[in-house]
Amino acid sequence: MSIVELATTEYASAEQAFADWSVMDDPETLKVAERAARRLAEQYADTRTIEYEDAFQEAVIILASKPQMVRECLTDPHLGYGVLATRLHQHLVMKVRTEASRRTRLTSFETNSAALSEAV
Repeated sequence: MSIVELATTEYASAEQAFADWSVMDDPETLKVAERAARRLAEQYADTRTIEYEDAFQEAVIILASKPQMVRECLTDPHLGYGVLATRLHQHLVMKVRTEASRRTRLTSFETNSAALSEAV
């Protein structure tokens, strides 16, 4: 058996190799993640692309991997939590948009089964 050591250079960007979880110490930042996740889950509920729990997990990971975005929004008096929520939602949408467009072209197993049973 050989053990392969993974180097940090295997990330697409240096930002992905770094996560600062201290940005999640602020309870309001956690609420921003919850709101953005809920908004995304409701937005894509018809395609069943992502559920709230998965969206929340993605939101927390995005915030931790983009601490400079969080700090910029919280230190600039013209931005704040509202801009942070908007930016986070945009990042979440970019992650799930492709999957959602694929799912809209699919027909569920239940729909196909119902159509076949009616035809018989």
